[in-house]
Amino acid sequence: MSSANLSQVETAARAAAVEVHSYTVDVDIRDARDPGTSTFPVTSTIELSIASTGSARFDKLNEPGALNEPGNASTGSARFDKLNEPGALNEPGALNEPGAVNGPLWIDFIGEVDALTIDGERHAVHHDGARLQLPAVAPGRHTVVVAGRARYSRTGEGLHRFIDPADGETYLYTQYEPADARRVFPNFEQPDLRAPFTIILTGPEQWWLGSNQPEASREVVADGVVRVTYQPTGVLSTYITCICAGPYHREVDSWGDMELGLLCRRSLARYLDADVLFTYTKQGLDWFTANFGDYPWGAKYDQIFVPEYNLGAMENPGLVTFTESYLFRSPATPAQLQARCNTLVHEMSHMWFGDLVTCRWWGDLWLKESFAEFSGSHVSHEACGFDDAWVNFTANRKASAYLADSMPTTHPVIADIPDLEAAKTNFDRITYSKGSSALTQLVHFVGLDAFLAGSRRYFAAHAHSSATLTDFIGALAQETDRDLSGWVTAWLGTAGHDTLAASLTLDGDAVASLSITRTVPEEYPADRPHATTVGLYRIVDGALRLERRLDVTVDAATVDVPEAVGVPAPDAVLINDLDHTFAAIALDESTRATLVAHLGDLDPIARAVAWTALRTSLRSGDLSAEDFVDAVLGAGETQTGVLASLVAWAFDAVERFTTDTATLAARWRDGARAAALAAAPGSPEQQIWARAYLRAETLAGGDVSWVQDGGIPGLELSVDVTWAAWQTRAALGAATPGELDAALAADDTAAGRLARLTCWSATPDAAVKREAWDRVHVVDGDANATIDAILAGYNTPGQSALREPMRRPYFETLLEVWRDHPIEIALRLVRGGFPDHGADEGRAWLDANPGAPGTLRRQIVEAVHEAQVAERVRATR
Repeated sequence: MSSANLSQVETAARAAAVEVHSYTVDVDIRDARDPGTSTFPVTSTIELSIASTGSARFDKLNEPGALNEPGNASTGSARFDKLNEPGALNEPGALNEPGAVNGPLWIDFIGEVDALTIDGERHAVHHDGARLQLPAVAPGRHTVVVAGRARYSRTGEGLHRFIDPADGETYLYTQYEPADARRVFPNFEQPDLRAPFTIILTGPEQWWLGSNQPEASREVVADGVVRVTYQPTGVLSTYITCICAGPYHREVDSWGDMELGLLCRRSLARYLDADVLFTYTKQGLDWFTANFGDYPWGAKYDQIFVPEYNLGAMENPGLVTFTESYLFRSPATPAQLQARCNTLVHEMSHMWFGDLVTCRWWGDLWLKESFAEFSGSHVSHEACGFDDAWVNFTANRKASAYLADSMPTTHPVIADIPDLEAAKTNFDRITYSKGSSALTQLVHFVGLDAFLAGSRRYFAAHAHSSATLTDFIGALAQETDRDLSGWVTAWLGTAGHDTLAASLTLDGDAVASLSITRTVPEEYPADRPHATTVGLYRIVDGALRLERRLDVTVDAATVDVPEAVGVPAPDAVLINDLDHTFAAIALDESTRATLVAHLGDLDPIARAVAWTALRTSLRSGDLSAEDFVDAVLGAGETQTGVLASLVAWAFDAVERFTTDTATLAARWRDGARAAALAAAPGSPEQQIWARAYLRAETLAGGDVSWVQDGGIPGLELSVDVTWAAWQTRAALGAATPGELDAALAADDTAAGRLARLTCWSATPDAAVKREAWDRVHVVDGDANATIDAILAGYNTPGQSALREPMRRPYFETLLEVWRDHPIEIALRLVRGGFPDHGADEGRAWLDANPGAPGTLRRQIVEAVHEAQVAERVRATR
């Protein structure tokens, strides 16, 4: 691992040695439209102060117990021992002059450095591709100027360049979190070294050129080229600065004195539903300013939808970036609309929690993201009118968090983040959704009013600086008489989750006793209290109805529920039926059978909880794949967030959890087809079932052309449905290249070209699979979105035998793939290439490579675990 992987230890030492007063970042993208130009000039001017000798003893980093302990280098720590080699950065005496900082002080830049000046004096450049070594500098204030060239990105990291196939136009945007600002300009890449930024951007005059702040000045510097200087920002971390450029379509509105902007590629302008998005924006700003205080970032709030984006969105103050998949080319379901609004207000919450107050290091990443996850659901419900926001959270985000927390790689919500690689992979469902669930418990624990008051106190105390969890809990503690220390330890400092089970005895037709048992995972002992509910349900006139809901606090191994005594005997006992806690729910056989038959009778949130419990039963082997599929087909689910999850879970059951895939695939295919035909014409449910049917045919092997011919009354044959049908036909060998090319001619857009690639790589031909494999493994080859599209077709269900020749090369080249590709691409290749039923080879690779990078090992451990889960379930049948 190169020195690009920064560690917490070394950055903390650097923060003690350096105070950054300001940045002026000058980026020149005038030649960006030329695809043959791979780099752009950039100059960073950094005003900083160096602490006096002894404030940061960088020389101590080579002592025993510091970064170069045995094994640290192999896990990606910075190799400070190399700095003393001949010709390296520690030239004799250079860093030990009187009054100088002892040891290597560096600026981060992944690019080419042309010149380094300090206080007007030119210095030799010592740059290893990631770190620019500063020479001996006396304590006090200095001006450091670094001129260099950075590369346009095709991986979504740094300054990403995209050429729109619809019109040939070029679009640029930046994405930095956690540490890719150094791919664009030289800086101190860590969240706690904050400073004001003045951004200067030189580019084509006819382009929209944007950054975090409004323009301060604009001058023509060449024919058709302008140099734009933006107003200085407030104090920012490097990772939330931003520039975007291109012939973006922009629509404008206002909120009070603030200008609101919405931007997208010109070819997507017809899908930009600006009125709706501006409404959500204003509703969000109303709520956040009422509850958190004035918007802290100036006079504009742009939101821009960008192509080939690795994330859902990014909270750059004044210029928030979103994936353009939120611009729907086909009719959107209510759940999709809520998810988009959720993301919009999630990012808006970061303007306060994450931007105004930033985490000191990525170990507190969870706090800002959990807060924003909670805000996304809460504010989209409270301010924007999405009644199903928390239902969607339960059925989607929280359900995925349970899976992540069941992995052998699970970690506490407060994770140990020793370096940037760990930070990159801890943007996960434990950080986001389990953390949000814990934070929701905290809201119930202290009360919403106290939670909001504590948040305001936290923002006021730490505005424009960095803070920690201790600071946040301290602010909350001043607004409540609750003891928060135990809650933090129980919910944030432990991994894994408890299992709650009900034990019921009857006296005739009434409850004689009800108790709740809490089982703690042996490998992760903890004492987590659960303040939740238990619902007692009875079948009345053929329908399952709530008889009684009881509040319960489960704070011991077994807790009695005396309020249940005398209640009419229930047909189902559903713990946590309002989803107030984070725990697996073990269903007794009677409750499970009742729920399978009557799930559609429950209220939406209880239904989502019950479905999650049934999925847990499926994965544990207590519920067969056949019974799970039948439950999904028979439930009549209409809540689109729940339904979208269910059809995905059912397909997973068909593909992985049965020993008779062919029979179950046919049953699922027939059921999905019947559901699509029975659904209300043109309804969101019909869309979901039609897509489920098309995917099912990849395993069942039937003809789907009847769908393309209008065989489902009322179904809009949107571009997404049309391409789903073509992809199924391609996977079954039922689409000719000419037919697929004609489909592309009808939708020759960026999305259409990616869909055509997926059709190609889905072709049931071993030679095509090999070509697809080779293509995605080319270093500095295709863009991130292209690789996603190819891997989607490569991994078409039912084609395991065609991928078999790549099983051995996959494991043989893992270390090479991880070394040679940027992490965004490497993660795709490692996750997307793991072979079917690869548990044995995966375990063997892990045994043979104990010193492999920890983040790479994590991917293999998780893939092996999932393969083993499926093996165990199939073995029970």
